Amino acid sequence: MTEHKKDARRRRRKPGVPVMLTIVLIIIALLMGGLAGFVVARRTDTHVYALQAANDRVTELENTLTLIGYPLGDDVDPQQWLYDNTANDSALADLTDAGWDTGEGELWSDDSLLSATLPEDTEPVVVAEWAGGQLLSSEVIPEYNDQLTTLIFAGHDANEVAEATLKRVLESLAGDKIIAARAAELGLTELTQEELARIDREASESYEAQLDDYIALVGAGQSREEAAQGLEKESGVTLESVAGAMKQSLWNQKFYDHIVRDVTVSDDEVQAHYDALVARQKETFAAYPEEFEYDHQTGALIAFHPDGYRAVRDILIAFEGEDSRTAASLTEQLELGEADSDVRAQLDKLYAPLEEKAKKAQQKLADGAAFADLMDEFGCDAALKEEPLRSEGYYLSDHSYVNSVEFVEGSMMLEQPGQVSSPLRSVFGVHLAEYIGDVAPGPVPLDAIREAVTADALKEKQAAYYDQQRQALLEAAQVKYYPERLH
Repeated sequence: MTEHKKDARRRRRKPGVPVMLTIVLIIIALLMGGLAGFVVARRTDTHVYALQAANDRVTELENTLTLIGYPLGDDVDPQQWLYDNTANDSALADLTDAGWDTGEGELWSDDSLLSATLPEDTEPVVVAEWAGGQLLSSEVIPEYNDQLTTLIFAGHDANEVAEATLKRVLESLAGDKIIAARAAELGLTELTQEELARIDREASESYEAQLDDYIALVGAGQSREEAAQGLEKESGVTLESVAGAMKQSLWNQKFYDHIVRDVTVSDDEVQAHYDALVARQKETFAAYPEEFEYDHQTGALIAFHPDGYRAVRDILIAFEGEDSRTAASLTEQLELGEADSDVRAQLDKLYAPLEEKAKKAQQKLADGAAFADLMDEFGCDAALKEEPLRSEGYYLSDHSYVNSVEFVEGSMMLEQPGQVSSPLRSVFGVHLAEYIGDVAPGPVPLDAIREAVTADALKEKQAAYYDQQRQALLEAAQVKYYPERLH
């Protein structure tokens, strides 16, 4: 995520939401095995946090706060609802404000949102079996509880989704075991010495990073050995478990590649995929313009350009040290109407050296220097250091809010391509924005993106074919499920 996007997120969300979001994340951490579990989950997540998904997730979490009784509004003091570890019997019981009228006296009770989860300390029993294999309750319950908890905190009713979630988990875990056996028969689980060496190296790096996070957040004052024991106890993470997960991921990919090796796409299928992509993006980008901007910034395949966009890049003369944090605090005071002339003077003093550098950059531009060369000399966003964004720039419109307000407004005031803005202040420094040109609206010609569309169509067809083959393996195994044994 670029500096501009961080700035936009900070400035456009109402005060107080980050605190409430932190509360929810603490709850999730407690449910999933402590704060270390939350840290590990974030560290090992393989998905990119797309902007729209993040926005939707924040909304879901805020809705959940309302659902469980947390009062929202500008007049609410979030400090009234804190986890202070005073309850001896249950960490969740401590997340209660005596001032609330919940009707129960406790936020969590036996008939609360979490009533559909299953106890994990029961004697293991067989809950699925097939020729040559079986699935134990001890393997199913943790995964089921994790998935159900995620759905609950996304606003779903536990009783409505519990049965479908359990069915999905049973079939998924059984399928994983059946596929593992099939992969072993094909010799795909045997890894080369080179692959093992690479996994050992990458697993060590990943594990040490997770351990560093644990020490920084929950293990301060502990030796590294003590922290490693705590990480294992709270989240089950060890060097061996990380390496094991990487090995499984590698042979899973080998098995996938083996299954889809003969899948191809025709020209007609590529055309159909392109047409569907154009139609889908036209609708999506109309409803969520920020997705268009974010997809462009992250290099996603784009087949449709909305109207009203221009391409802009900038020189960023960035703050150093704590100056960015100071600028953010002072700027917030201005936005909230709490600032006086002294605050404005502090801001002017803070920006003065950056604006002096901006003047030097402006003079070099006037003398004929290339904008791209000055991006290297004076600085720019990390994303703009690499192609294609270095040449293409960001895509902005009057309705943009992926990037910072100051950057967008200053960029949209430019009248002609090639024009450069006056110095623009943001909490990350001072910007000089260059108007590169307009983004042609409408569908992107297929021939211009044929290779990418073909690859995307092939990937989609391969995924569908793999799912069919996986389902066929499950059906051939004639798996018998016993979900009633879990209750």
